[in-house]
Amino acid sequence: MEINGGTNRRRAFTMVELIVVIALASLFSIVVFRMFSGSTTGQKNAMVDLNMQSKVLTLQNRITRLIREGTDFLLPEVGESSSALFFADFKGDVQVLYQLKDADLSSSTGKELYKLMHYKVDVDVFNISNPVYDPDKSVLVADHVRNINFLVTSANSVNVTASFATEKRDFQTMFEVGLQNTGGIQ
Repeated sequence: MEINGGTNRRRAFTMVELIVVIALASLFSIVVFRMFSGSTTGQKNAMVDLNMQSKVLTLQNRITRLIREGTDFLLPEVGESSSALFFADFKGDVQVLYQLKDADLSSSTGKELYKLMHYKVDVDVFNISNPVYDPDKSVLVADHVRNINFLVTSANSVNVTASFATEKRDFQTMFEVGLQNTGGIQ
């Protein structure tokens, strides 16, 4: 009595089939790895851009607060622009916003970058025709500054145009600030 009705044949994978499957699996894994590594690089670039945009907005707010302490623009004159802004405040001080070259950051990014500095001096000591400052009394307001320009548009407002830079990208902002203090506070 024959139960199987034929030969007992066992099916298995050949060596060629196994090599083809391994090659396809490795090709698929390479494609997936490159796809994920590309998205990770894109995410890192997006995070750098987002951080710099946030920093630019923070610096814009800081510059606005400083200028709003003023009561009168001293330099530049109305209709003129400059990379430095001189203004008097209600306490009798002269405040100055000016650029200072940042050699370390310039060499690391390959771009000419500056720091925006703030200096405050008593009006009695300040000579507008020969403004000198004490670097030890200057305070850093912003870094990564590529260029900043102050255009006094009226007796109580200034238009600020600034560009900030990282190694790969530049960010620009333009805003107008009005003097908030009119000297009435004592």
